[in-house]
Amino acid sequence: MVPDKLPAAARDSDGNLEGFDIEVAEALSERMGLPVQFTTPGWSNILAGKPEGEWDFAVASMTPTKQRAANLNFPALYRMDAAVVVVSAENATLKEPRDASGKTVAVKSKTTFQRYLEKSLTLDEGGLTTTYIIEGAKIKPVPSNRDALQEVVDGKVDAAITSLATAESAKKAGMAIKVLPGFLYLEPVAVATAKGDPVFDQKIADAVESLREDGTLSKLSIKWFGIDLGTVVP
Repeated sequence: MVPDKLPAAARDSDGNLEGFDIEVAEALSERMGLPVQFTTPGWSNILAGKPEGEWDFAVASMTPTKQRAANLNFPALYRMDAAVVVVSAENATLKEPRDASGKTVAVKSKTTFQRYLEKSLTLDEGGLTTTYIIEGAKIKPVPSNRDALQEVVDGKVDAAITSLATAESAKKAGMAIKVLPGFLYLEPVAVATAKGDPVFDQKIADAVESLREDGTLSKLSIKWFGIDLGTVVP
């Protein structure tokens, strides 16, 4: 897990994990008949694809890309999202995503958002394509999506790129931001596993599909995001 920010995953005031990814992982483990034990090795360690006995699968709001597929398998998609440009609520200069061209833009480090600005993003699911409409932005990588949005609020950057779900959740929580109209790209989100165990990967795929078919993913998505992101997959 990566307890970055609700609604995906975070720690409550008592230090307990909560969020959409947490409940999906619990439901997935139950469906597979496995005990669930959460670990938070960090984003970079998950991307490295070397669990070394620390984790079996990752439910971490991760988008499959060709770069990540070098180290990880993505046996099942469990929701969709969209990448958006976020600015401060008072910003009257940036009106659409392409207006971020030439501006300073904060992104969570080593994410599809950073790769988009670097023009090196290759999505690896469903034939999705990427059109780059932001030119010459100064990229400011930060540790988390929360930090990227806070940079906007604090006036340290002109804009941030994050997921629509994350941005809308932050707005509802009172963060003084707004989402510019229009998506940069659609973003599938998948369960990740280490390479080398196709039988386990198939069990993951079957379990996720059963959670989709019985409405569990939809219910959890509506609970945490307010919309159904669990049934719309490529």
